[in-house]
Amino acid sequence: MKKTIIVALLLIGGIGVALSTIVDLTGNWTGVLNSPDGNTSQLDYTFKADGTRLTGTFESVYGKGMIENGKVTDKEITFTVNLNGLDLPHKGTVFTDSISLDIDYKGSPLHVNLKRKVK
Repeated sequence: MKKTIIVALLLIGGIGVALSTIVDLTGNWTGVLNSPDGNTSQLDYTFKADGTRLTGTFESVYGKGMIENGKVTDKEITFTVNLNGLDLPHKGTVFTDSISLDIDYKGSPLHVNLKRKVK
C-alpha cells in the first residue's frame, strides 16, 4: 500500500514538473535584430498557439506579415513570414522566458532573441 502511494505521488510530481515547463506562446513577443551591416531593428511577433499549430502576425520597420505554416513541436517552433513578397523561414527554441529565433534571409542566417512584451 505504501509503495503504491509513493509511486502515485512520484507520478503526480513528475506530471507537475512537465507541465510547469510548458510555455504558453500566445501573446506579444519582441526583440532587436542586429544585422550584419551593423544596423538594428525591432521585431514584434504576435503568436497564437493552438496545440501544435502556430499562427499570428509579424511587424518591423520593413513592414507587416502573417505567420504561415507555423508548427510547435516540444520546445521548437517553425514558421514562415511573407514580408513584401519574400518568404522568410523562421526556426526557434522556446525557453521559459524567451525565444531564440533563427531567420533565413535570402540564404543568410539572422538571429534574434525574443522576450514577452510587457504591457
